[in-house]
Formats: sequence, C-alpha cells, structure tokens
Amino acid sequence: MYICSTKCFTCSLKGIFLLLAMSILLIEAAAGCAEINARESMAPGPSSFSVYALSRGKGVPDEAREVLDRSRRLLKSAQEQGEVKKIVEQRIGLEGETRLCVEFSDEQAANRFFGQIQHFSNGVDLVNVKKEPCPP
Repeated sequence: MYICSTKCFTCSLKGIFLLLAMSILLIEAAAGCAEINARESMAPGPSSFSVYALSRGKGVPDEAREVLDRSRRLLKSAQEQGEVKKIVEQRIGLEGETRLCVEFSDEQAANRFFGQIQHFSNGVDLVNVKKEPCPP
C-alpha cells in the first residue's frame, strides 16, 4: 500500500488537480443542464411566427414593405375571423425595420398562414419569415 506523506509535493498537486477537475466537471454538467432547459423553454411555439422586413443601410426596400403590408392585411383579416389570437408589431431598427409576430388559435392555422406568407415573400430580398414565439 502506498502512503503519501505531508511532505510529498507531487501527491499534494495530484490531489488538488483531481479535486479541481471534479469541480469543473460538476459545474459543466450543471451548466449543460441549464442550457438544455433554457432552450426547451425558448423553443418556438408551433402556433406562432414572425415576418421581418429588414434593410441594408438604405431603409426597407419597397418590395419588402409590400410583403409586410400584404402580410399585415392577411393576418388582420384572419384575426377578425378568430384564427389569430394576437398580432404584435415592433419597429426593430432605425430605418423602418419591422417585426410582425402573430399567435394563432391553433397549429393548423399557423402552418397555413406561414405557408401563404412564405409563398408570396419567396424571392423578395430582406424579408424573413420565421417560426418563433411572440414577445409577451
């Protein structure tokens, strides 16, 4: 049996490194669990999405504004019919960049409107349609 004396510097360092390594592993494991839980709670809701009209330093292009306006009209009409629970419009930049976020009453309606807006925004520069939760 090997017994390390208190004067043995090498054994002391090994013990310190082992203790430090175990502490780091436990901290990393806890942080990993926290990140997983945070991602799960931030996961996009299946019944909401956003339409972004962006710019590249010269304001939002006319084509992107038209898609945003068309999306707004379509979604307001759906809200009047009870398919949309909430519409949140936010200005997100200095040059007119806008986020239009919509929460639907059910996933099927969300998917249907998501597809329609993606279809008429297809090929339009600086428009992004993304499934994500709306701000509170």
